[in-house]
Amino acid sequence: MASFFSTVLGTVARLPCEVLKQRLQAGLYDNVGEALIGTWQQDGLKGFFRGTGATLCRELPFYVAGMGLYTESKKFVQRLIRRELEPWETVVVGAISGGLVSVTTTPFDVIKTRMMTTSGARNVSMSAVAFSILRHEGPLALFKGAVPRFFWIAPLGAMNFAGYELLRKAMDGNKDVARDQVSEEKSVSSG
Repeated sequence: MASFFSTVLGTVARLPCEVLKQRLQAGLYDNVGEALIGTWQQDGLKGFFRGTGATLCRELPFYVAGMGLYTESKKFVQRLIRRELEPWETVVVGAISGGLVSVTTTPFDVIKTRMMTTSGARNVSMSAVAFSILRHEGPLALFKGAVPRFFWIAPLGAMNFAGYELLRKAMDGNKDVARDQVSEEKSVSSG
């Protein structure tokens, strides 16, 4: 639940910057100031949150599935090699897990980008954008940018999951130290 809520809050907080970035990259505006003013004049405050649903549909499965895929992949590789993973192996499993999850969530990324870069005050729904892409460009269009996205996210997955493992081991070590201190205190107070 904590992951769910932190993803929602983080996404909502980042969304205005994402909208401006997408509009600048799509060539709708020439600079950030123009994008800020243009988005405000065109859509008001809600313009900075265009594509919220599609972004959440991308982010939530990305983080939940990413952690699940990493955890299961790590277990699988450990069973396969019959030992704990070396740090470099953790990095590889993390990179592949992150990259694969990025590919599976690419359709929502494509839909989100189209929603954010729609010109005019038209408010378009996720389903309308998805059906338009399918009708005019075919199903593979939902995976536009999947390969660069894989290679962009894979290194992030490698660092994210390696960092996660380091923190987890450090916290487990701190639990052992705390447990030993409590045991020592009990021994001293009872003795």
